[in-house]
Amino acid sequence: MAPESVDVIVVGSGPVGAMAANLLGQYGLRTVVIEKETVPHTQSRAINADDEAQRIFQAAGLTGELGPSFHPCLKMTYVDDEMRVLAEVDFTKVERPNGHAIGSLFSQPRLEASLTRGMERFPNVALWRGHEVESFMQDEDGVSVRVKENATGRTLTVRARYLLACDGAKSGIRRRLGLKLEGTTALAHALAITVETPSSAPDFTYYPCGPKRVGIVTRTAHDEMRFDTVVRPGQDLEHVRSAEYVRGIISPYIDPDSVRIKSVNLYAYHSRMAEKWRVGRVFLLGDAAHLMPPFLGQGVCSGLRDAANLSWKIAHVLNGAADAALLDTYEVERRPHAAEMMRMSDALGSMLSSGGPLMARARNVFINLLYRMPVTGPFIREYKMKPNLFHAEGFLFGGKRGKAKTAGEGAYFPQPRVEHGEEGERPLDDVIGQRFAVLTRPGAPADVQQAAKALAEDIGGVWLSVAPAARSGAGRAGEVVDLEGKLGEWFAQHASDLVVLRPDRYVYAATNRAGVEQVHAALKKDVRPFNRRGSRIPRRIASIGA
Repeated sequence: MAPESVDVIVVGSGPVGAMAANLLGQYGLRTVVIEKETVPHTQSRAINADDEAQRIFQAAGLTGELGPSFHPCLKMTYVDDEMRVLAEVDFTKVERPNGHAIGSLFSQPRLEASLTRGMERFPNVALWRGHEVESFMQDEDGVSVRVKENATGRTLTVRARYLLACDGAKSGIRRRLGLKLEGTTALAHALAITVETPSSAPDFTYYPCGPKRVGIVTRTAHDEMRFDTVVRPGQDLEHVRSAEYVRGIISPYIDPDSVRIKSVNLYAYHSRMAEKWRVGRVFLLGDAAHLMPPFLGQGVCSGLRDAANLSWKIAHVLNGAADAALLDTYEVERRPHAAEMMRMSDALGSMLSSGGPLMARARNVFINLLYRMPVTGPFIREYKMKPNLFHAEGFLFGGKRGKAKTAGEGAYFPQPRVEHGEEGERPLDDVIGQRFAVLTRPGAPADVQQAAKALAEDIGGVWLSVAPAARSGAGRAGEVVDLEGKLGEWFAQHASDLVVLRPDRYVYAATNRAGVEQVHAALKKDVRPFNRRGSRIPRRIASIGA
């Protein structure tokens, strides 16, 4: 049926597990995905992918496949029950540091189908549907997993170096590890209604702020819309599923007779996190590790960040390019980020849904006032409520982010469009590929450029010299032309001559001329070129559907 020994077993083929498999597949790792369902599910649950999540899809070579499926959110409007505008974010006027729309909506079944097609690109990745993990045991060298084929009851023991639990909120792997979920579950529920529309109109994204309705109303695809609303404690949960109630939720925004109801789901939302995300060779990702309220749309996004963070580290360890200690930085880096997103989602949900009608009306007046004020208005209009978080410690130069305001370590590096030789204009990540990169600022001294090239060679990465926009059309080999000036701005802001980027685009080190030798010595201790036979780090990932 399949090999008895693989590199990685991924449990769960939802967005997080499927993304992990795509990323691992690119590194040539033998990966088996265990999924208990025999067919893909048809319910639309998650709907939001922020610009960081879209950048991870790009890293997986799925931009062409998912481009038509992602529905960019052009404008987000906060409204009251009478549809009066309280505040608005025009995303066409908001800077895009990651090279993608700040927010895009999607239909989860279609997204998962695209991820499955992505896995099919790799002969080293297998998806076993209709199977589940019966038990597992681990030792110093790996994990032995007993897998059952549900249709026949037959079992097979598969040996893997690592096991990734991407099996959701009710994770069986987490339960077998005896790990507790810490946090709270909201007393209220959320009702999620998905409808099919005959055309791509209307196209809007509303955040109803009450007092009667709190939630989101948005188009998720050219032929699909989503209506989510908070069900307050004490409401009859059977009644809110009724056709009458559903019609009442839809009717303020679109004629209910013009759409077809695809699904009506009721769910509780949580603010919970597993006490540990790793036990030996077993790692928790996504909802298996953390559950958060939907108010910032960061549930799936956070899980995708988990997959992006862990996959390159496992690949480097298994390909002999790093020691196993690198894997210790997964939870160190990801837990604080997920916890902060959870805290902010909690705070936003509490602000929007707590209190009675009088408090809701007062809150709406306050939101509108903040929106109109010269100091706080830009905070809303420019969508600064979603923090630009960074790694405070982990796999960084010195192990921790520097205290200076100009410290670049741990930051998420921007992705502008650049010009690269005969390939012409393209996003920066497509030039770099899934590997370490060393970039030098425009006009960097020759000795810094030589040191950068030597550093890149020693770690199996790529060196790119950043040239100013004036060099467009005349760039030399090994150069990227900074068409938008964004890279030059970053170097100037961080007072750096050289920056080292990890494969997940977080900054390992940013230093001036004097610190280059120190950075080289530190990184060379921890990272080496791949030495596994038949493995390679691709510069450009094959895309599907392009």
